[in-house]
Amino acid sequence: MVSLLVLTAAWGTIPLIVRSVDLSTQQLVAMRLLLGALPLLAVLLSRGVPRLGGSQWLKVIGLGGLLAFHWVAFFRSLSTTTVAIALVLVYLAPVAMATLAPMVLGEPLRTRAAGALAVALAGVVLVARPGEGATTEGVIFGLLAAASFTGLVLAGKPIAQQIGPLRLAALETSVAAVLTIPWAVTAFPEAIDSWWQLAILGVLLTGLAGYVYWRSVAALPVATVAVLSYMEPASAVVWAAFFLGETGDLTTWSGVVLVLAAGAAAGLEGREALSAEQPISG
Repeated sequence: MVSLLVLTAAWGTIPLIVRSVDLSTQQLVAMRLLLGALPLLAVLLSRGVPRLGGSQWLKVIGLGGLLAFHWVAFFRSLSTTTVAIALVLVYLAPVAMATLAPMVLGEPLRTRAAGALAVALAGVVLVARPGEGATTEGVIFGLLAAASFTGLVLAGKPIAQQIGPLRLAALETSVAAVLTIPWAVTAFPEAIDSWWQLAILGVLLTGLAGYVYWRSVAALPVATVAVLSYMEPASAVVWAAFFLGETGDLTTWSGVVLVLAAGAAAGLEGREALSAEQPISG
């Protein structure tokens, strides 16, 4: 659970990287996937060629396509509406996944987790404070990004438990990288000038992060993962204040505090699951 907290806080640095790289959103997605897939595949293949059943391959390929679609939809929403509106729309996903988990995965949604989820969502609304600037296209893509994120977690959790988080992260990211390879090819000339930012975004915040995320999803209740997901936009405020001098106001920091409080409650909720956790194969 600590690793998931660290991961979501690290994801909050992504806007800083995006601002510093002169690539289109599609090119950023493609480079992120390509640089994330290569090290994961290298580690996976060093352990031998993965052996999966036919149905498992189909599920992994489907998740890879969904992953590529999610990031393209999210970045498209960011480029066609305000960042605040896009964030709030996308972060409806944790509410959806926690609400649907009892029906899809048979996981109960306990009162404490539901309360923490509501507090976290309220915190993100305070942080982002969406106002004017909504567009039909931006809202549609934001909702599509939320729906695809929800589907990824609910469909991916049982697969991660079956084949292991390393196999799922490596194969899913590789499928998504293949689907977006045309954008990666066009990005190479400009990408050379931003190689270290893209390396952090791809190798660490996509490749390594994908493994850590699926390992956490496989072990923790979906409701706990959902609440801790809100640490990403909250931490982005902290990183922006530290590196960009964007200090925010009292309302913004109140939202951050709400998210932190919700995270603490989710941590208490997830501790029982961790104590009963069985080792997850890689």
